[in-house]
Amino acid sequence: MILNRIRALFDPAILALVLFGAILGAAIWFMGPLLAIGEARPFDGLWGRLVAIGALAAFVVIACLAILLRRRGRDRAMTRAIVEEVADPEDAAAAAELDELRARMAEALGVLRGRGMRGRFGARRLFQLPWYVIIGPPGAGKTTAIVNSGLHFPLAERMGKTALGGVGGTRNCDWWFTDEAVLLDTAGRYTTQESGGEADAKAWTGFLDLLKKHRGRQPINGALAAISLSDLAVQSEAERRDHARAVRNRLAELRERLGVSFPVYVIFTKADRIAGFQEFFEDLGAAEREQVWGFTLPYEKKPRGAPLAGFGAEFEALLERLENRSLERMQAESDPQRRALVQGFPSQVASLRGAAEGFLSDVFRDSRYEARQLLRGVYFTSGTQEGAPIDRLMAGMARTFGISRQAVGSGAGQGRSYFLTRLLTGVVFPEAGLVSADDRVERRYRWTRRGAAAAGVLALAGACAAWTVSYRANAALIAGAQDRAAQFRELAARIPGSPVGDDDLASVLPALDLLLGLPGNPAAGDPEPPVEETFGLYQGDAVGTESAQAYRAALNALLLPRLLYRLETQMQASLNDPELLFEALKVYLMLGLQGPMAPEIVRRWMRVDWAVALPGEEAAQASLALHLDRMLAQPMREIALNGPLVDQVRGLLSETPLAERVYRSIVGSPEARDLPAFRLTEAGGPAASRVLLRPSGKPLSEGVEGVYTRAAFHRLVLPEVLSIAARVRDEAWVLGPRGEVETSPAGLARIGRDVLGLYYTDYVSRYDGLLADIDVVPVESLSHATEVVNVLSGPTSPLVAILEAVARETRLSRPPPEAGVAGAAVGAAGAAADLARTEAVSALDARGQALFDAISAASPGAGEAVPERPGQFVEDRFAALHAFVEAPQGAPSELDGVVASLTEVYRELNRLSLGQDTGTALAGQGGGAAARLQERIGRLPAPMDRWASQVASASSGVAVGGARAELNALWQAQVHPFCSRALEGRYPFDRSAAADVALQDFGRLFGPQGLIDGFFQEHLLPFVDAAASPWRWKRVNDVDLGISDAVLAQFQKAAEIRDSFFLAPGQPAITFDLTPVALDPNVQQVVVEIEGQEVSYAHGPPEVTPLKWPGAAGGRTRVAMSPAQAGIENTLSREGPWAWFRLLDAAELRRTNVTDRNRVIFNIGGRIAIFQLRAGSALNPFSGSAVRGFRCPSSL
Repeated sequence: MILNRIRALFDPAILALVLFGAILGAAIWFMGPLLAIGEARPFDGLWGRLVAIGALAAFVVIACLAILLRRRGRDRAMTRAIVEEVADPEDAAAAAELDELRARMAEALGVLRGRGMRGRFGARRLFQLPWYVIIGPPGAGKTTAIVNSGLHFPLAERMGKTALGGVGGTRNCDWWFTDEAVLLDTAGRYTTQESGGEADAKAWTGFLDLLKKHRGRQPINGALAAISLSDLAVQSEAERRDHARAVRNRLAELRERLGVSFPVYVIFTKADRIAGFQEFFEDLGAAEREQVWGFTLPYEKKPRGAPLAGFGAEFEALLERLENRSLERMQAESDPQRRALVQGFPSQVASLRGAAEGFLSDVFRDSRYEARQLLRGVYFTSGTQEGAPIDRLMAGMARTFGISRQAVGSGAGQGRSYFLTRLLTGVVFPEAGLVSADDRVERRYRWTRRGAAAAGVLALAGACAAWTVSYRANAALIAGAQDRAAQFRELAARIPGSPVGDDDLASVLPALDLLLGLPGNPAAGDPEPPVEETFGLYQGDAVGTESAQAYRAALNALLLPRLLYRLETQMQASLNDPELLFEALKVYLMLGLQGPMAPEIVRRWMRVDWAVALPGEEAAQASLALHLDRMLAQPMREIALNGPLVDQVRGLLSETPLAERVYRSIVGSPEARDLPAFRLTEAGGPAASRVLLRPSGKPLSEGVEGVYTRAAFHRLVLPEVLSIAARVRDEAWVLGPRGEVETSPAGLARIGRDVLGLYYTDYVSRYDGLLADIDVVPVESLSHATEVVNVLSGPTSPLVAILEAVARETRLSRPPPEAGVAGAAVGAAGAAADLARTEAVSALDARGQALFDAISAASPGAGEAVPERPGQFVEDRFAALHAFVEAPQGAPSELDGVVASLTEVYRELNRLSLGQDTGTALAGQGGGAAARLQERIGRLPAPMDRWASQVASASSGVAVGGARAELNALWQAQVHPFCSRALEGRYPFDRSAAADVALQDFGRLFGPQGLIDGFFQEHLLPFVDAAASPWRWKRVNDVDLGISDAVLAQFQKAAEIRDSFFLAPGQPAITFDLTPVALDPNVQQVVVEIEGQEVSYAHGPPEVTPLKWPGAAGGRTRVAMSPAQAGIENTLSREGPWAWFRLLDAAELRRTNVTDRNRVIFNIGGRIAIFQLRAGSALNPFSGSAVRGFRCPSSL
């Protein structure tokens, strides 16, 4: 028992802990004195090591106890889980089964816990014992075999019984606790699952789940399949197969559910029911009855043959041993009947071979769909001798020959067990390790063990390696520091020494960088040392002290003199730049320790200087900035300055008025430069770049410096002016004795007033210049003009936004939201009430309040009841703009009126661009929207007057140009194609042409509201002065339409054709009179026929004949003289719709003093007839000038 306890204590986990503690303790004892933590060495003394080792020992003991308690807790947890309520709530039958099982377990486990796990059972925890499951059909003798196995059951000592379920049968599962194993005697119905069906199946799977949950790695160590030989002997083939299938299914479920491969031991029970068993083995003593009767199959880790490959040979060997024993037993028996039973016993056993082999084949046959079961052996046992033996040989003969069976014995025995004890203790239990572990659990356990072992080894190896590496790293650190020091001495030797006569900062950077990088140098930012240098051996602190001293000396010897030299050079080169000169002198004196140090001012100056001196060398600039920071953070060496240069610079600076110097320092300060600028792109919005430009060529994004904004005035400039006393006092030292000024409130007030005056002047000039440098973009086309005016008149108009933004920025006397103390003071300055004034300036100190009052009193309006507020000067200069932008109470502002005018211009441009109502859009009543906008220009303030003029002129110009383009497109689309086809090469427009213009085409073109007249009336009439002769173009909004006079002349001729040829819309129709005037004496009569109308004259009194054209007959006209004479022409005739005009062209047509009358002289064959032709209108169609001169314009 003591050995078992010692073995239990040296569990692998506990052994690993003890080994780890021993190794670490030895390391602390022998190597502890070498370990240092910073400056401390905790293990240098004896007591320090003893305390550390004692703490380590306590840790190991506590960890071991934790492992043991954890194991005990695991046992308890498992026993609690077994008796917990886990039944399926949906299946009352299965739940009842599990409840009964758990109740009985609770009873047994309570007894075990009460024993305190003493004795041999206490040496091994319940969790560590091997567990076996016994399965088999009901009545197979499982429980009987366990009861009579000869094992030691601890429960019997306290409970007076060896099993929980009794000997007569097991309805549920019994748990048998022995010193060497736990046997789980399952109910036979769990195997066959015939009595309860689904309830049995669920109770069985619930039982397996309990095992898997609490014995995850190896839920069981094996399975014992108990089969009754009495049942096997009498079962039919189908019944045997059913039982074999049930056993096979249960074994498969065990394999699948538990996830392990386990050995299976087949025990054929009730061997005493074989005829002759008791007689054959009656002579065996107690020890002989414990031996094994059966055979164990060879074990192969990876079986290759059939599971029952060795069954036949082993069974034959078993029979052979029975035969050998039968002779001896027959000689010992005197009773003939008993001798016969002894003699026939081997044959009886042999008769079972077929049934047993068939049963085993059904259970263990290979299948590709199931994992192979590990059949370890087949054994025959007898737990108690009850019931009549079965004679299979006589039964077979009785069935074959029809004879009656005779009893072979009573079957009453002594209740002794045969062949059980050594089977369990000698075969089954020793093979508990054959079970495989669950792959996942085993993998986890394996890696845990490996990790624990590796951790111990690595801890020891790591400690040794760490100290070795640390020693070497620190040795390398010291050697590296020595090498760097040597390199520095070499570099420093090449740098010109004192006195310094150059400002080559780049030449000293390598040396300074080298010293800054020395190990442990605190100037490098105290970085964490590399890990390999720690572990108690770090020497960086010792090296760092020397490094810091060397680096500080190098900064004062190499960097500082060159900075001062460069400042001297810059001052000498900037004697004409007071602002730069003052700042350079200030930094020069600071570095020379002749004035109060302001590190930020020095850094700011150097950053700007290096950016100019080392352009593009960001790495060098960053390195110089780092060294400068380190130098300013340490005590600097005092270096003699250039006294004459300082006096010269101070003399020049004293000539600059203090107010101007203060003003320049305020507006040139980094805070002022960092303020956001006032940009047109931000004030005007994203559309500003589409409609605005700067004539100077500057981008819109370049605006007014941020210091010239209302927010900057109230948050920076005004507070600086109010704190001018501190500024003057803080900077007076720069000029030395010349810098002394009057610091009384009156004197400071005058300075503040002058500073503000300079600021106001620049403020006004900045915004005046900005507004003067903004123009509307030149428009390129009608569509572009429409887009530009649309943006300018839209809800986000850049012009409106810019004017409003400038108005806000120039209302300088009004503090912006959250303007701070100064803003509050300024707001209070405009209040008449003393109480409000007092509250506003209460946040200022006493000197600031006095200065504020003095500045207000010194303002131009100081004599008035309400003094001028700071910023009022700027506000007054932009009063016209403010009045223009601000809206009176309940009325729109003037700016709103301009935007409305721009909106009207946009609408007209839009209509024009869409080709709608061109004439009205450009030349409507009052001259159009652009003209009305032009009329307002004289009343607008700058720069709105200039912008409005630009919009009006551009709109008018592109509108007219757009109108011309649109009209030309309409002309070429609607009129010119038809006009060209109808007139070109046709009479009367071409007098030599043979073809005539169709009267219908003539009427369509020239008639009232015809193509030409309709186009003119709709599109061109507003632009033409038709009262003039000839017609001339009118200017639209002082812009010429751009169509040539020649084109206009053609429209005038078309109008003349319309008026002379058309009495009404439709076809041409003219009336005229023809009167004979004279006739050749050789002619008796002349006849004029005009399209069915006839005029005849025979030297009588002349008569006026009214005629019309075209005539009713149409198509033929002639002049005939009689009598006809041979050899000459007597008739003049023409054909076609224009025959009368062709006849007139063949005659001589003479004008008279009256426009509507002509003389027509017909000369036919030398004989003459003269007529007077009088048109029906003063617009004489027979003059021919309009028709003959008209040509269709190809474009306008």
